[in-house]
Amino acid sequence: MENTETARYADIFAALGSEPRLEIMRLLFAAYPEEMTVGEIQEKLKIPNSTLSHHLEKLRIEGLVNSRKQKQFLWYSANAETMEDLLSFLYTGKSRSDRTLTAANNASTQEGFMFERFFESISARIFGFISDRFYLEGFARFTQEAVTVIDIAQDESRRLGHRYIGTEQLLVGLVSEGSDFASQFLSSAGLNLENVKIEEEKIVGRGRGLTPVDIPFTPRAKRVLELAVEESQQLGVNYVGTEHLLLGILKEGAKGTAGGAAIRILQNLGVDLIAFEQRLRRALT
Repeated sequence: MENTETARYADIFAALGSEPRLEIMRLLFAAYPEEMTVGEIQEKLKIPNSTLSHHLEKLRIEGLVNSRKQKQFLWYSANAETMEDLLSFLYTGKSRSDRTLTAANNASTQEGFMFERFFESISARIFGFISDRFYLEGFARFTQEAVTVIDIAQDESRRLGHRYIGTEQLLVGLVSEGSDFASQFLSSAGLNLENVKIEEEKIVGRGRGLTPVDIPFTPRAKRVLELAVEESQQLGVNYVGTEHLLLGILKEGAKGTAGGAAIRILQNLGVDLIAFEQRLRRALT
């Protein structure tokens, strides 16, 4: 069985062993989770149609891309699950599904968090970048409410005409979400959507130009997401909720720096950050 698995992953590697196929995968991961037509891929990469079709079929056979036909168009998208399977096998000797089963019977989540970071790192090395939408695939433990916060943050970035998601947009998302712990906790401290947005615009203003489809996170916002994962781990839970995102914002701003725009918003609205964090941690224990 192990030989069969090894042979399967060797075939996947072989499918990636040419420059055109790597360029196709780079392009599809940049668009992930959106699809692209053959014509769009051809226009970007300038590969002859007959050659492109051959490469796409090889990638499809090995499960690296998904395809579907709609009328006269063929649509392709990157298959993140196959890539995660491959990297999981390289790192742990197990497929992603085997790791999930093991994690279900194992109280420790340390291996999972280690793999997620390895997955993000090696994907960036293979493809030269990692889109933020694909980056979030590494954080599969986010609750639906936490994902909603990020979706709202993206919408807020578009509303302001910005080309990034910062800590301030994440804070707006936490306040806006409405139903979960962090939103109610922020409300109890006197914060509401109106006063947070007023302070947000005072600090960061409005941007100019079109917001990209795949909005990148600022380095501070990425650090907030990483700290949220760490906080959930330290609290001994197997999910990342809105409360952990809020802790991530507070912790990012307490590392001997002035903190991001979210910290400045909280300060401008009269929040005692130390007392606020202490109260939050008591509520979670």
